[in-house]
Amino acid sequence: MKRLSSAFLVFSIAFVLVLLGRPRAARAEETEVHPFGVGYKIGNGIGLLGADLIVREIPHVAFDLQANYLSESIDEGYGSTETATGYGFAPTVQLQLKSFGHTPYVGIGFAYVHLSMGEVTGSASALLVNIGYEWRFASGVGILLGGGLADIGSINAMGADGSSIHESGGAHFNIEAGVRYYF
Repeated sequence: MKRLSSAFLVFSIAFVLVLLGRPRAARAEETEVHPFGVGYKIGNGIGLLGADLIVREIPHVAFDLQANYLSESIDEGYGSTETATGYGFAPTVQLQLKSFGHTPYVGIGFAYVHLSMGEVTGSASALLVNIGYEWRFASGVGILLGGGLADIGSINAMGADGSSIHESGGAHFNIEAGVRYYF
């Protein structure tokens, strides 16, 4: 039985190596740098309704500005909820392994969120670090998927009567995803 298992393992490894060595059809990967892009982006702790602007003028570096509209339902207890609305920004710098085409990246940035609920306003900021992968196709379409950590600073909220709430932040898991088009 041990010989059969060993033979199967050797056969499996050989089969995978043969498959990897086969010629493949050309991929529709980006073959030249498209310096500007726009797209739909979620994550980085600033919501699901966002857009981003991408500038890739320096090899292996992309500047990405994400802007989001926020609408959060807040449970006030006793079955009562209110909605806080606002906006968020997340400028990041992405360091990319390849200047064009599909590539892994490391992103470092900052996120800022501002919310209002009635006469109470609040804001928070965070430092973020993400790793991920971006698929960039010859058609100009790109798909971004990544995750990392966001270190949220203290959260401050102020009421119209001058009262304030101060709450310390902390580190949280972070995701980001986007679909974009490069020009």
